Amino acid sequence: MNSILIENAIIITLDRSNRIIKNGAIYIENDTIRDIGETKKLKKEYKPDITINAANSIVMPGFINSHVHFISSLLRGMLDNLSLKQWGKIQTLPPENKIREGIIAASKLICLEMIKAGVTSYIGGVREGEIGKAEIDVRYKSGLRGFLAFSIINKIGNYRDILNYIQNNYSDRMQLLLGPWWTLKVPQEVLIKIGEIAEKHDLKISIHAAETSWEVKEIRRRTNYEGAIDYLNHLELLSSRLIAIHCIHVSRKEINLMRKIKVKVVHCPVSNAKLGDGIAPITDFLKAGITVGLGSDGVATNNCIDMFQEMKIACLFQRAVLQNPRVIKAEDVLKMATIKGAKLLGIDKKLGSIEIGKKADIIIIDIKKPHFYPRTNLISHIVYSAKPSDVDTVIVDGKIIMKNRNVITMNEEEILKEIQEIHDSIFPNKQLTTWTGYD
Repeated sequence: MNSILIENAIIITLDRSNRIIKNGAIYIENDTIRDIGETKKLKKEYKPDITINAANSIVMPGFINSHVHFISSLLRGMLDNLSLKQWGKIQTLPPENKIREGIIAASKLICLEMIKAGVTSYIGGVREGEIGKAEIDVRYKSGLRGFLAFSIINKIGNYRDILNYIQNNYSDRMQLLLGPWWTLKVPQEVLIKIGEIAEKHDLKISIHAAETSWEVKEIRRRTNYEGAIDYLNHLELLSSRLIAIHCIHVSRKEINLMRKIKVKVVHCPVSNAKLGDGIAPITDFLKAGITVGLGSDGVATNNCIDMFQEMKIACLFQRAVLQNPRVIKAEDVLKMATIKGAKLLGIDKKLGSIEIGKKADIIIIDIKKPHFYPRTNLISHIVYSAKPSDVDTVIVDGKIIMKNRNVITMNEEEILKEIQEIHDSIFPNKQLTTWTGYD
């Protein structure tokens, strides 16, 4: 048995009572939180293998990044002034002789970046075949919890092979979803089949939907439907299994449909703003009782993975657009990045808050820094002041994968060197002339 005691912490539980425990302690056995309470009490009761002194630190659930791309990280900083429609014309997969090494290096880089930003779980695409298995291997070794959206564009592909590979080789830290690309990219008959497969295997579906006004106009031109959500409803793809990414351009009718059918939403405010896509009506979703998670999207359209930034921008944009500082609170967006992300995946009984019996996916944030003083409203400080470099320790499934900002499960120096060399070999002139395929 492996055990950890985190002591002397300020614990932000994000449980139903929103408890904040000062001078608190958490006792972990193997992958599970076994006890929570005052440090003095837990130190008397337990003799852990590892003790972490979290004085001057906040301990909270790890972030759930509900939408991230991997391979397009090789394009970071190269698409800064393009719209999504223009960006989509650039096919984001390396040339044939660089595909495998590019995919593997990108997976390593993004896992590394997520760990250092306090992300413990993510939803991200995975390919079929041996390349897909290699992606899974790399991501599993990073220590992160992965929800892998099987990439589907023109045809469904051999999802069974990947599903069996995950189930036969890995713990429940790796799980499969179905990942049709987006509403206009996937043929109708394929979308219909995806719904049938999801029902048969009890799988979630993650799809880009209603991201741009152009997408909605094109759906209206091609069909008689009001928008992306209305169209997916016609194809019987709307269900409580569906995770709809972006949902910027949705009508009141579509919001009511999403509420009634319990569709989940992923909000990616920074990427949406950078691309000029618009701002999703998050406050309307929340009023309707729709579950909303937060995602970074890919660094090609965001430039970084920073859930603190996503929370802050999500909150500020709604207040600015609606000209009302009370329409959404710091607590709301913090929950989107944690417990609501877990609910979106249907695993909120296992993840997303610090409670006895839940998985030990925990981050420790160093708050002995100027931007946390004076210490007043700590949740406000996390959302409006904190940054990835404040994350000191990351624990996933009860295992420490970063301590003192040193990632234990990955060789940071080697990963950075490798990704730069691959990028330079693909883009010797820093141009997109050799880029083919799709991510």
